[in-house]
Amino acid sequence: MKRWKQRTWIKFTAVALSLSLIAAAAALVLSGTGVAWSGWAQAVSRPFSRLAATVTGWVGQGAAYLQGVEALQAENAALEEQVAQLQAAARAGELAQGENARLRALLDWPETGQDLTLTPAWVIARTPDNWQGEVTIDQGTDQGVQPGQCVVDHCRALVGQVKEAGESWATVTLVTDGAFQLAGQGSRWGTLGALSGDLALLPQGELAFTCLTQADPVQAGEEVVTFAAGETYPSGLLVGTVDRVETDPGGLTRSAILTPAADLASLAQVFVVTAFEEVR
Repeated sequence: MKRWKQRTWIKFTAVALSLSLIAAAAALVLSGTGVAWSGWAQAVSRPFSRLAATVTGWVGQGAAYLQGVEALQAENAALEEQVAQLQAAARAGELAQGENARLRALLDWPETGQDLTLTPAWVIARTPDNWQGEVTIDQGTDQGVQPGQCVVDHCRALVGQVKEAGESWATVTLVTDGAFQLAGQGSRWGTLGALSGDLALLPQGELAFTCLTQADPVQAGEEVVTFAAGETYPSGLLVGTVDRVETDPGGLTRSAILTPAADLASLAQVFVVTAFEEVR
């Protein structure tokens, strides 16, 4: 576009100069034939001279206009670059604020009988279907991450358990995945049961607290935590809240359907429990 405008103004300039030369030549030729002819020549050439002056003025204005357009384009490019830099800085600030909030929440954790060693990690991938509940994190064996370790969010809510680990990555089975299995305990009456994911509950983002007898006291609204008889994972990690209690098909046992305490749909930063000590 810029080159086209330049060529257009060059053409206008050439036309103006040509008309001026023609007018000057006519005036020179006719002026030699007599006074009357000289006056006539001036009268004839005057419009051409005015046209040439007008076109020359247009050319000057057009050149100034092009210079102004170029200056505006350069200024706009500089402003766009500044806006992009400010937007990037704003995004970085938001990420830093979020991370600071999570770290402050970790510092405010109440004492619950565990001395936990936590390794922070970022979620870098998710399973793309509704048949598995897994995420991949950016920490692995080089950072002390091993299969079987529990993973929590910034509120100490259980996210899942490490399934496998490489040198700089690990796959985490979420609490809603059908392969998830841990022992659990109701926080109100201490009822023991099994925590397990269920393929039928996965689309709703729920899990089950199973192996409950008809006599086991479990109610909606009760919180369920992990229970560890050995040393594989810590006790007392919040898993979820009982949403409802259902009788199993055989009629002998019941299952409590839990809503996970962790927001599994929007996981960003998590923490791997790489070591722990039960405080008695």
